[in-house]
Amino acid sequence: MQKLFSFSLTFKFVCINITHLYDYQAKNVLEADPLPVDQALQLIDLLDAHQIHGLMYVDDAMVYERPTGHVIRTANWAQTLPPEQRPTFTQVPSLAQSARDVNAVWKFALTDENLPKLQQFVQQVEHQLGLECEWSWHDQVDIARKGNSKGKRLTQWIEAQGWSMENVVAFGDNYNDISMLEAAGTGVAMGNADDAVKTRANIVIGDNTTDSIAKFIYTHLL
Repeated sequence: MQKLFSFSLTFKFVCINITHLYDYQAKNVLEADPLPVDQALQLIDLLDAHQIHGLMYVDDAMVYERPTGHVIRTANWAQTLPPEQRPTFTQVPSLAQSARDVNAVWKFALTDENLPKLQQFVQQVEHQLGLECEWSWHDQVDIARKGNSKGKRLTQWIEAQGWSMENVVAFGDNYNDISMLEAAGTGVAMGNADDAVKTRANIVIGDNTTDSIAKFIYTHLL
């Protein structure tokens, strides 16, 4: 989940990714920390060597070589959104070439049916490349430049506005939302989240397939 709601006198909507902060209203990137191209290429070499397929987030799109499980799952989810809100998925012949051609490589999302294999791969990436590996679900891991997290991005932006984290409400439903839920004054976990996420939040509301966020806002914040 990649949105937060912070409240002062007015609403402010900001999209949070672990590697960059995007002002949805102004349509511009506020903070960014992409992967250096050489590190992205080293990671791609490891992916090829271990036969693990990744979804690479670049510029304003996601690219992949093969339509593996999590690529299909995410692409199907995107089709449920209004056309103007759908992320771009592009199949490419080479992740390595794409990494050289784009302006920024934000992160990789990896998954594998063999969970022990994926866990061992993550340990190798952390040790060998020094990258940040954050589990976004029980069978999926996000890999980005070290030091990146949603909690960090949220805190950077709030402090830049001269505001206090105590006045921030953040909503999340995934493992990579935990740092954001803990950093906010009020962390709200969705009902569909894993128990490990719920226990790190202050409040648990309904599933993300319902209007529970809107109800929370109208009930507690207006």
